Amino acid sequence: MKPRAIITFILILAFLLPIVASAGEIVIIVNENVTESTLSKNDIKKIFLGNKTTWDNGDKIVFVVQDRVSISDPFLKTYAQKSVSQYKNYWKQQVFTGKGKAPKSFATEEELVQFVSETSGAIGFVTAGAEKGNTKSITVQ
Repeated sequence: MKPRAIITFILILAFLLPIVASAGEIVIIVNENVTESTLSKNDIKKIFLGNKTTWDNGDKIVFVVQDRVSISDPFLKTYAQKSVSQYKNYWKQQVFTGKGKAPKSFATEEELVQFVSETSGAIGFVTAGAEKGNTKSITVQ
């Protein structure tokens, strides 16, 4: 290979690697006051579709999402069985028909972590390498 081709290959690889890594390494985080330490995949689906609204102890669930498609898409496909656009359309319909309120969405992981840290009953998702602040991770059964 020519040196120019090698450099181009390395640059492409350096750009794509974080995207591929983030797709498989999503961590679900909750506010420290949430008593649950594990959730089933079905519970996560119900939470993010607005069908499960309280924790086992009766506290209100506040779920939040990320704007970044590279993080949201793999999470939503895995747990809600929806793409980002399907998820947005689902919530538009829920809001329009008065059946629910769309989740708060954050542009950065730092903002999402801060919100979850400060909000009782909050749940969200971040990449495995993200700083998790005063939150705890949930194990998926």
